[in-house]
This record gives sequence, C-alpha cells and structure tokens, in this order.
Amino acid sequence: MSNPGQAHYIPGLDGIRALAVCAVVAYHLNLGWFPGGFLGVGIFFVLSGYLITDLLVRQWEGTGRIDLRDFWVRRARRLLPAMCSVLLVVIVWLALFQTTRLAELWGDIAASLLYVTNWWFIVNDTAYFSRFSTASPLMHFWSLAVEEQFYLVWPVILMLGLRFVTNRKLLFAIILIGALASALAMYFLYVPGLLDTSRVYYGTDTRAFSLLMGAGLALCRPAGNLGKEGKGRTGLSTIAMDFTGFVGLAVLIWMICGTSQYEPFLYQGGMVLQSTATAAVIAAAVQPSTWIGHCLSWKPLRWLGIRSYGIYLWHYPILLLTFTGEERSFLHTAVQMTAVLVIAAISWTYLEKPIRYGYSIWSRQRGNTDKRSSMES
Repeated sequence: MSNPGQAHYIPGLDGIRALAVCAVVAYHLNLGWFPGGFLGVGIFFVLSGYLITDLLVRQWEGTGRIDLRDFWVRRARRLLPAMCSVLLVVIVWLALFQTTRLAELWGDIAASLLYVTNWWFIVNDTAYFSRFSTASPLMHFWSLAVEEQFYLVWPVILMLGLRFVTNRKLLFAIILIGALASALAMYFLYVPGLLDTSRVYYGTDTRAFSLLMGAGLALCRPAGNLGKEGKGRTGLSTIAMDFTGFVGLAVLIWMICGTSQYEPFLYQGGMVLQSTATAAVIAAAVQPSTWIGHCLSWKPLRWLGIRSYGIYLWHYPILLLTFTGEERSFLHTAVQMTAVLVIAAISWTYLEKPIRYGYSIWSRQRGNTDKRSSMES
C-alpha cells in the first residue's frame, strides 16, 4: 500500500507491516514464542482499512468524486501479478512432484482466483488451525479474499456516505456501528468449546470490524494532516500519542506472545482489543515527530514492510511444499526463510513495481537508484 514513491509515504506504517508479517511467519514456523502470531493478519486488516479509506477520502476532498474504476484497476495492478505468480508456481510444483494433490486443489485454486477463498473454506469445513502437513498451500489466501471483498464494496459505500452524510462525526459513528455489528456477529456465532472456529475466523462479516476500525481512524486522523500536531518530540500531543502508541504496541506483543487460537477470549472481544491496539499504533506512527514512528521507521523493518505482501504470499507454500514431515532443523528453516526473502525481493523489484507503476517509471527509479549506489560506493 504505502510506498516510497507515494506522496503521503509514511515509513512507520511499513514497520507495522513488518511486525505483522513476521508474526504470521513465526506462527507458521510453529515457533513456541509466538502462539498468537496468526493475529498478525488482523493488524493487516486494520492497516488496509486505514490506508484505503484515507486514499479515497483525500481523492474525494481533492476532486469531489471517487474514481471507482481507477481505484479497482490500481488494486488489480498491485495485487494480481504476485498472486498469479504464486498460483502458477504452486500448480507447476504440484504437477511435477505431487500430481495427486494437485487434483484435490483445483477448487482452492479457482477460489483464490475469484477471491472467495474464505467462503470456500467455510463451505468445505476447511479448518485454518488444522494439521500443517495436510493443509492447502493456498490456505493463507483466505485473508486476501477478505481484503479484496472489502476493496470491491467499501469504496461504493464510502462514496455514498461522503455524498449524503456531510457531518464527518456522524459518518465516523456510522462506521463504528458497522464495526460493532461485525464484532457482535463474531461474538454470537462463536461456539465456546468448539475447536473448529472456521466460521468466525474466515467470515468477511465477522472480520470486517478490523477493516472498519481502520476506516474510522482514517476519518479522524488522516495521513494527509501530518506534521500539524505537536512541536518536535516534546509537544504535549506528541507525548500523548507516543504513550498510546507504545501501550497499543505492548498489547499487540502480549497477545501475539501470550494467546492461542483456542482461547474463547479472542472471539469474545479479544480481536476487537487487538484491532483497537493496532489503531492506536497507527495513529501514533502517522505523526512523524513521535518516537514510535521513528522506531518503526528503522530501515530493516521498512525493507521487510515494503515487501510484506510478497513475503506473505510466498512463505506459506514454500514452508508447506518443502515440509519433510520431520521436525525442522535450524538449517532447514534458514534455507526456507532465505528462499522466501529472496523470492519476495525479486518479485517486488522485477514484477510488482514495474506493473504497478509502469515500466518507464520503474526504469527511471532503477536508474536513479543505480546512480546513488555508484556515488555512495
């Protein structure tokens, strides 16, 4: 989403992305320190809701309209190239080495292309927290489906809201009511004691509250107003934002390190708490004078965050398709993760960026980068 080439690039948000994708990868590596690493997906949801809404609201304020076609084309150029490349590699790998399994996964592949994976898994009772060795290499596509469904519907709803609800506070309240309805859907559809939580975990209706909370935040704290609050890192408002941001970050770390998928707490308000904590971190990170924004702008975090989409897409099939059935050794894990990072970096540089921005712009950026590297060396 945010990228160094954009007008309102906020490096701290890439740091948040990095933390989210690291949590998800750590969970899929079955590292015992991060039993709640799957909650990283919820962080992505809040961030997506925030950035997309901020983008659309800025366009509305600047032009008096929202160009839906342009928005959807840009989303397609951003998301489809990397996703299709992953699908192609998975199909080829299975065709070469696991032909029988490929025949079982055509439904998953079709659902992935149509961005309905989450509902496909619900209908087919495919549990996310099932045995890793028997999981689909496309299991993680469920979250992409939730986001894409949001991208299709939300711009239209927001456009109508901006047109007919002129009071921003009222519009904010309506969005929060929608988030509350989604959270209540998760609460009432969750069955305590039932190990398979697929319906509430995958459902667009039961996960929309995270996206809507991010959307609400964009209305009351837009990224376009950067630098208008606080004086340096000692202003009262900056100190307050830092405090709430670090508290939010502490809550996220506690939940990722101290909760598991089987705790009723998560489905009865815990994920709402997580989304609230994420919103607090985002609100602080978009203010460049905050310490938390400075910390999250650390260059290694930014590098991971910029490539987080590719890392998320590639890590699961690589971990699963190279799984030997035995306990992972340190060397095996290191090789897998090196492959993930290298492939994600190549995908970002040579596939995603050229298609997203156009080859001519990408080529000029590459040329400028090469010149800077030569001067620095």
